[in-house]
Amino acid sequence: MKVWMWPKSSELNFYNDLLTDSLSSAGMEVKDLQHGKLALQVGQAKAGDIVHIHWMHHAYQNDNLLLFMVKSIIFIMTMIYLKLRKVQLVWTIHNLYPHQVKFKRLERYMRTIICKFCSKLLVASESIKRKVMMEFGVPASKLFVVKHGHYLGVYKPAGFNFRASYGISEEADVYLFLGAIKAYKGVEDLIEAFNAFKTRNTYLIIAGKADKQMESYLKRVEDKENIILDLRFIPNEAVADLISAVDVMVMPYKEITTSGSAILGLSFRKLIVMPDNDFIDEYFMEDMVVSYNPSDYNGLENAMKAALNVKREHKTPKYEEVLKELDWSAIAQRIKNVYQGWG
Repeated sequence: MKVWMWPKSSELNFYNDLLTDSLSSAGMEVKDLQHGKLALQVGQAKAGDIVHIHWMHHAYQNDNLLLFMVKSIIFIMTMIYLKLRKVQLVWTIHNLYPHQVKFKRLERYMRTIICKFCSKLLVASESIKRKVMMEFGVPASKLFVVKHGHYLGVYKPAGFNFRASYGISEEADVYLFLGAIKAYKGVEDLIEAFNAFKTRNTYLIIAGKADKQMESYLKRVEDKENIILDLRFIPNEAVADLISAVDVMVMPYKEITTSGSAILGLSFRKLIVMPDNDFIDEYFMEDMVVSYNPSDYNGLENAMKAALNVKREHKTPKYEEVLKELDWSAIAQRIKNVYQGWG
């Protein structure tokens, strides 16, 4: 049995590399299914092999309706070919829908069709499993919950002092938003909430590459006092030092299924502020997250203030217990069992 993984690795996220390495350590042969070459490469897969795709929409989506439909037909034909060859198609559903959807009905139709063609579907939580069952009519027997692994030891410290480089004192209270800056991630709400309560000794770092829409918004923000904008892709070698320099990580996302950024914060044992959702209950324990109701106008502001109180109480959450459940070797064995039909 070979596993044809798309993507096998990623320059933007260590998730796929960690998954691939752990599956290889579990005795699986993992091949690289390259972007844009799916229809060409699947011809090499044999009966019993696995084609495992993560972000399925890249295979059929397009902003042009005609091209969307043509790509969709080609992809459906590819799935029919795989089925005839008795190659298992496995999909890890990271999000119920892509973050950007232009043709919602077509998107829902394609995802429903894909679910029918897939031998197995992987999701990272019970809450996502329930949503997939309801949205796409998938039977529970086809869905398998496999948690998102941790990032322990992945990002190594380089000894860079981010507080000094940003001009922030060691005594200051610092919040961090880290990652690609897009509208659905709630950065506008974050800035508004921070400006409502900030003091001379509180800072907000927004670090990551902004898309054009958010870059334009950030230029228009008038009150940037104590807000550090580091608008670039943060290189992997800088991630550990940056996270270590802050007190609280804030993730005010408008849409959350499973958050790799939250698991990154968990891996660094950082207190997190995020909207209340089922994902929190499945991945975190007491005093690891301060949640808020996103429909509450002052919810984010109050949660950010409450997070500092939690930090000052010097509590010791059970991080080791939680991170043990997210060990990659256990995750790889679970996925291997799913591949082999043991569930």
